[in-house]
Amino acid sequence: METERIKISNQGHGVDEAMAVADKAAVYGDLDDKQKIRLRLLSEELIGLLRGVAGDVEAYFKIVQNDKKYELHLNSDIVMNQELHKQLVALSTSGTNAAAAGFMGKLREFIAVSLLPTVGEGRMNPGISLGLINTDNVMGYQSNVDAYMWSMQQYKESLDELDDPDDAEINTGEAWDELEKSIVAQIADEVKVRVVGSDVEIIIFKDFS
Repeated sequence: METERIKISNQGHGVDEAMAVADKAAVYGDLDDKQKIRLRLLSEELIGLLRGVAGDVEAYFKIVQNDKKYELHLNSDIVMNQELHKQLVALSTSGTNAAAAGFMGKLREFIAVSLLPTVGEGRMNPGISLGLINTDNVMGYQSNVDAYMWSMQQYKESLDELDDPDDAEINTGEAWDELEKSIVAQIADEVKVRVVGSDVEIIIFKDFS
């Protein structure tokens, strides 16, 4: 079963309709009360990734369900404007952002910085600069398009493989602490992010079986 696509914005438009779709998907999958709450929490967190992005940003939310296996999709084509460009340049240059607190905060900033076109060789990989690893820079559909892909499970595996935290590119203890405090990281089975040019796709996977 695939729900209708709900148009939402970072100004809050369409959020109630998207949450209603999540509630219907929970009923359709015959989830118990605890599972319904978890699906709603994942939906709220996914939609919340739009917050903090400069300008007016719109996206489409939908849920794909097979028995008790759920995929929560958020797709957006984020058009660069002067305000957004200024914000992203600041993030890319400093490599840090006080607003990027916690796991979802850093993931939101990774998506934002990934949208910034590459200029020269001074720009860091957005995942590394924001404390995320395993952000593979892959070839886009066009030779002049940047593409980034990220997986939460690969991120966790990479943290496990870092033998010497003192020499690591990120603070592994802090990274695990952020994961433990994150609603999404604790409930979801997987989170995947794909950024190709201005196209952003985020998928949260959860099997309630």
